[in-house]
Amino acid sequence: MLKSQTSQTYAMRFLLVAIALIQLAISGCCPETYFCDDDGCYYCDGIGCRDVEPPDREPCRGDFECAAGEMCTDAGCVAECTEDADCPEGTVCRSRMCLEPTEERPMATPGTCTRNADCGDGLVCRDGMCTEDTMSCGDLGCSCEETGACSDGFACVAGECRPDEDVCRFNTECGEGRVCLDGACQAECSSSRDCPTGQRCSGGICEDRPVVTGECESNSDCGSGEICLDSSCVDGCSADVDCGEGRVCADGVCETDTRPRPFCTSDRECEPGHQCIAGSCRTPCDTHEECLRFDVQFNYCLEGFCATTNEATSDCATSAECDGGDACLDGICR
Repeated sequence: MLKSQTSQTYAMRFLLVAIALIQLAISGCCPETYFCDDDGCYYCDGIGCRDVEPPDREPCRGDFECAAGEMCTDAGCVAECTEDADCPEGTVCRSRMCLEPTEERPMATPGTCTRNADCGDGLVCRDGMCTEDTMSCGDLGCSCEETGACSDGFACVAGECRPDEDVCRFNTECGEGRVCLDGACQAECSSSRDCPTGQRCSGGICEDRPVVTGECESNSDCGSGEICLDSSCVDGCSADVDCGEGRVCADGVCETDTRPRPFCTSDRECEPGHQCIAGSCRTPCDTHEECLRFDVQFNYCLEGFCATTNEATSDCATSAECDGGDACLDGICR
């Protein structure tokens, strides 16, 4: 059988060379003819044949890292196909994959998972597939233990790098009914009913409820409007309006909005004689006494503007700067 196949291969090459010689005799030129057999792919002309090398493949961790029309395998990103014409030169269509004629069929590695722990660094388990967490790398969201691990313009909050504009230091930056805890603006509460969806009241401050894992393996296991993320059913979204009050749409998932809420963005929004400093209207001053006469809460004159005691004596921006398990609340370790 092997001898018969080899004879057929040589016969095919001989035929292509013969055709090329006839074309050469007729036209006076020497065109090349492309073909593949069981041994490889070639260009043949009136003189002989040369091998055609397949294109290089991009390494991948899952389908999400391959181009449209490609699948991830242990041999890299492989083009999908229904016939040879769909494949790049140097490959043929086998088992719906564009492969070299002599290549063994590689194993598909689409990136399936149940939990985030099943995926590599920078990946999350969503709808049963390992996908890139767009909130967890670049600089935005990269894992960190201290702000020094983040690039300029980012601070380490809750174990991830966040843009400075999304990080608070003092309660005054958070808006009415919220306090600044570990760089995030959290709602104050007397019961869990006061908290946004997904949070509970603990010590007078809303905090995220413990994540329930093992609920799902794919989106089909969750309710309407929910997606499966790290084996938990969470609210999916396409815009902030899908998430409800106190929540924001981040990377297709509804999360509690912990960003500062500036009271002002320019001096025009403040009373005459006041200036907008870091999102708050501030009173100019020369002495502490001036501030006390204006508002006992703002009892320090700091850099020419009235400030609270915490602002004047602050020793932290996030809890990572505190010792002994203390948290950074309104700029003070406590």
